[in-house]
Amino acid sequence: MLKLNILKKIACLTLVLAALLVPACAAEPPVINAKAAILYEAKSGEILFEQNADAQLYPASTTKLMTAIVALEQGNPDDVVTVSEQAIAGLPERGSSVFLAAGEQMPFLDMLKYLLISSGNDAANALAEHVAGSTDAFVALMNAKAAELGCTGTHFANPHGLHDDDHYTTAHDMLLIARHALDNPTIAEIVALPQTKIAPTNKHPNESTLTTTNHLISKIKQSEYYYPSAIGVKTGFTTPAGYCLVAAAVNGELTYISVVLGGAKAEDGSLGSFTETIKLLDYAKDNFSFQVLAEASDPITEVPVRLATDRDTLVLTPEGSLSALLPADFDKSAVKVQFTVDEDIRAPISKGQTLGKATFSYDGRDYGTLNLVASADVERSKTLYIVDRITSFFSSKAFRIVVGTVLALAVLSVAGLFMLRAHNKRRRRRQHSRSRGGYRRR
Repeated sequence: MLKLNILKKIACLTLVLAALLVPACAAEPPVINAKAAILYEAKSGEILFEQNADAQLYPASTTKLMTAIVALEQGNPDDVVTVSEQAIAGLPERGSSVFLAAGEQMPFLDMLKYLLISSGNDAANALAEHVAGSTDAFVALMNAKAAELGCTGTHFANPHGLHDDDHYTTAHDMLLIARHALDNPTIAEIVALPQTKIAPTNKHPNESTLTTTNHLISKIKQSEYYYPSAIGVKTGFTTPAGYCLVAAAVNGELTYISVVLGGAKAEDGSLGSFTETIKLLDYAKDNFSFQVLAEASDPITEVPVRLATDRDTLVLTPEGSLSALLPADFDKSAVKVQFTVDEDIRAPISKGQTLGKATFSYDGRDYGTLNLVASADVERSKTLYIVDRITSFFSSKAFRIVVGTVLALAVLSVAGLFMLRAHNKRRRRRQHSRSRGGYRRR
């Protein structure tokens, strides 16, 4: 029994040590219970997760991000917007956000806050009419902007996102729209507000309080979804679209943007747009960080150097460093380097002089190319340089031309001598013949 207990303790200790010694691995991607999703990090431009990201789906009120973009880019934030009868017609039975009254006048930016914070469908129509003259004209601007941003699976039919069979987008396209929206300081500031107040109007004599529909940034209504690092962005829901959410969160120097389309409501009442978004944001935060693939001090290769005073080789290092957003189990020793270097490297060489290029890859993917530079100054040997110049001259094309010319001239000279001698012989024979003929005539 004593021996058995000792063996059990040894086995347990072995397991503990093994667990400590085995490096941690990045978690498996989350299982997302939604029709489509995508996760993106803004600084690196990396897509960290995709699920049916190109499937065409209904966006519901996440549409209002594009409405805000077009309204700000085409309209004047200093304007006052007047609400028409048409802007609110038909909305009571189709949506819950009918705060405005016909004839109401509201500052443009307050209307934008109502659009993005409380998700006002009437605000979407009012802004559209004010900016473009009609909702149809405004929708044309929305579709043109979508094409400009690179959206290939998107078509808008209205500015608010209430259901229309011809009103659809993709998770990837909505990411492009959200990224552009957050680049606008006015939109970024508004979507991060959990609550705000807007001034009285001619139809609402008292100050009004707007509370966000995005529970990630607010504990006011459903605190169970509150996510401390969240900074926006926009919710959406219709029965055909399901629960939709475009979200953003910061983690140090990193900014994550996620899109969930077609989320469901669970049996316990939890909203899939929020639960699945939190999964994505946690996955990004816990499993990715910027890692250094190459540093300026890393020796990449050693190359032969000619004509140097005190060395035959030189170490090349990267010109600067290279970092990328990589999984937590990143192993720098597994980084692969493919490089090319200049031919016939010779002194003198200055430290930092570019002598080649190196491409760095990890897990089968290229992450960047850096110049390879000299790690030290290299002086030139005068003696070796003179010898090299002499050797180079004798092996040069110019030398071959000179030698060839001299040889050609020599050949011509010899040929000329032979020709001259032959000519002289012929002349002597002729003279001799004439002399003998003259003697016989006497």
